[in-house]
Amino acid sequence: VRVPQPLSTDRNEYDKQTISMVAATEIPTNPIEAIFIDCDDCLYQNDWSTAKKITSSIAAYVEKLGVSKEKSYDLYKQHGTCLKGLLVEGIIDDAQVGEFLHEVHQIDYSDIKEDPALFDVLKKACDVAPCWIFTASAKEHAERCLERIGLSSLPWKGIIDTRDCGLDTKHTPSSFKAAMRIAGVSEPSNCLFCDDSVKNIVAAKQLGWRTVLVGLYDRDHGTKITCPEADAHIASLHELEALLKLNTSDASAAGANAS
Repeated sequence: VRVPQPLSTDRNEYDKQTISMVAATEIPTNPIEAIFIDCDDCLYQNDWSTAKKITSSIAAYVEKLGVSKEKSYDLYKQHGTCLKGLLVEGIIDDAQVGEFLHEVHQIDYSDIKEDPALFDVLKKACDVAPCWIFTASAKEHAERCLERIGLSSLPWKGIIDTRDCGLDTKHTPSSFKAAMRIAGVSEPSNCLFCDDSVKNIVAAKQLGWRTVLVGLYDRDHGTKITCPEADAHIASLHELEALLKLNTSDASAAGANAS
C-alpha cells in the first residue's frame, strides 16, 4: 500500500489527486456504518491556538497542585491526557475529575471561527452514515466548538468524550471499542475515523477501522506529517466529501459486481 500523500491545495488538482490517492490504498468497500470525527485541530484548524490555550489552562490548574508546566505536558505525552496522568500518579482522585474538566476548559473560544463550507460538507457526510464527534476532551468543550463553527444544528448522533472512554487516552483499544459500542457498530471496518493525530490513526487502523489523517503538519515540530496507517491523508475536513463520494461509488460498484 502506498503511503498516502496530502492533497494539493490547488483546487484544480483536488479531485484528480483524491481519486488517485484513495484508489492506491486498500480501503474496504463495505458500507460505512458510522463516521467518527475528532474535535480539536480536526473540525477546526487554527494553528493549535485553542489547543495551546487548553494546555496553558491545564498547566495553571495543575500548578495549584504543585505540578510544573513541563511536568503537566509530560503527563499528557506519556499518558495521552494530563488528566489520566494525574490519576495514574495519584496527584488527584476520581472525585476531582469533574472539577478538572470544568476548570481547564474555561478558555476564550473566539479564535474558532464559523465555517459554512464545512457545514455543507458534514451535512452530506451525515447523509452517508451516522456521524459522531469522538474527542479525548470533554463533551462540554466539544459542544462549544460545534457552536462556534456553526455545526451544532447538524444531525449528530452524539459526542463520545473522555468520560465515555473511562478517561483513557484515545489511542488505546478500549477507547475505540467504547466508541463502537456506543455507536452500535460491531464490524471495525465499517467505521470511518477522521483525526489529526498520527497516534490515534495508527491505533484505529490496528483495530481495523478505516482511517483519514487530517492536517499537514506536526504540532510540536512544524514538520510535515505522514502515516502509512492512514487510508487517506487530507489537508482539512473540507476534502472529506470527495473521499465519501469515491467510497460510496466503489461500494455500489462492488455490490453490482457481486450480483
